[in-house]
Amino acid sequence: MRYAADPSGAVFAEMMASRAVIAGRRTYELAGRWQGDHHDGVPVFVLTHHVPDDPPPGSIRYVTDVRECAAQARAAAGDGEVLAHGAGAAQALLRAGLLDELELHVVPVLLGQGRRLFDNLPAEHTELTLIRRLTTPPAEDLARRVMHLRYRIRRP
Repeated sequence: MRYAADPSGAVFAEMMASRAVIAGRRTYELAGRWQGDHHDGVPVFVLTHHVPDDPPPGSIRYVTDVRECAAQARAAAGDGEVLAHGAGAAQALLRAGLLDELELHVVPVLLGQGRRLFDNLPAEHTELTLIRRLTTPPAEDLARRVMHLRYRIRRP
């Protein structure tokens, strides 16, 4: 196993370089709606079952259809990357065959609650190809001990 100087910082910089964001409604709400801006004013597409009556703040847009949500985010991102946040959004994108890569950030803490990332998926298996593994050096602070795993989703 090789340790990069700051693998978590590199992963964070990649996320902040994305040109559009898809987020599940629960993640969006738990994140305090990012105060209307996830980063750098990029458009944020919140995948939701119910569109609130109040207009969304900042660069936020509510979308109820997963395919429409992905299409709008890809159009907004142009040649850039689209970042997807949250288990619900990831599950919906996986079920629709619209997710190209999956990045997992594994911290050695079991929370015991929250939405399970791989619930509500079809019965058939999804094959993944590991394309990157970054590991932080051992640290006393558990939040700083992270393994970042990036997988390409294999299509039949």
